Amino acid sequence: MQGMNIGLADSVITQYEYQLLEKYFELEKTPSKTALTVGALSQMWVFALYEILRQWRDRKYQFKKWFDNGAIDDKIQQLSKGDDLNLAQNIRSHQLEDYRNSQELRQTLDKQWYLLEPIYRKVELYRMNLAKHCAPGKDNLLPSSPGYGRINMLCGAMDYELINKDGSYDVLNRRDIADGLREVFSQV
Repeated sequence: MQGMNIGLADSVITQYEYQLLEKYFELEKTPSKTALTVGALSQMWVFALYEILRQWRDRKYQFKKWFDNGAIDDKIQQLSKGDDLNLAQNIRSHQLEDYRNSQELRQTLDKQWYLLEPIYRKVELYRMNLAKHCAPGKDNLLPSSPGYGRINMLCGAMDYELINKDGSYDVLNRRDIADGLREVFSQV
């Protein structure tokens, strides 16, 4: 459900980005209200995407750890003893069983994470710079203007200058991440 929401919000924000670019060209100056709206929606979209990808990554690693150390059967048994009406618990139990029983599923998840990890790292960089005002894993590396976006002249998305772990800077916008996700899903 969260993934669907991310996809739906992407198309809405994209329309706002196009409107922002159109107004920018028409006025020949930054339309403040529209720019602030696009910036806020873009940041919220990236933060929500980060949570989905982080949860997916953590669950994949957790399942792998339990499988590798032989604890997966205990976890399945623990979940099976619970409330039959707990949908999330039942789904998790079935996910663990599928993971345990299917080498193909384990290989598919590894391949998917291999493709998604670069996107995750971009989202993590974006989130850390804008929400925590530092580089991922480096609290002492501070971005020069966190949260200050500039209108991308090609697509209307807000470009942010983000500081990396090594102190270098990248310019990134929400559209870069969305396009990267589309590319990954076209390969899966």
